[in-house]
Amino acid sequence: MDENLALSLAELRRLLEVGFERTDGQMRLVLHQLKQVEDRHAALVEQVGGLEMRLAEVEKTAVTNAQLTERTRQIIAVVGLLVTVASAVIALIQLTQG
Repeated sequence: MDENLALSLAELRRLLEVGFERTDGQMRLVLHQLKQVEDRHAALVEQVGGLEMRLAEVEKTAVTNAQLTERTRQIIAVVGLLVTVASAVIALIQLTQG
């Protein structure tokens, strides 16, 4: 009976050791994957920070729709004035020649 008990305990010990080794291996794999995820997260945080800085710079120099509308209105007014002046000059030239 003592021999069966000794064999059973040895088998139990072997099973526990194998189970612990398997668990240890899986835990190491999970830790390795977690480290890779943390590294990737850190890289993405850095990349997002850089993109936010670039966006802030672009927004500082960006022209709004209202600014474009105002600029277009000013250009149309100047062109209209130039056409009016050119028409007046042409009319004066025709009057003086004719």
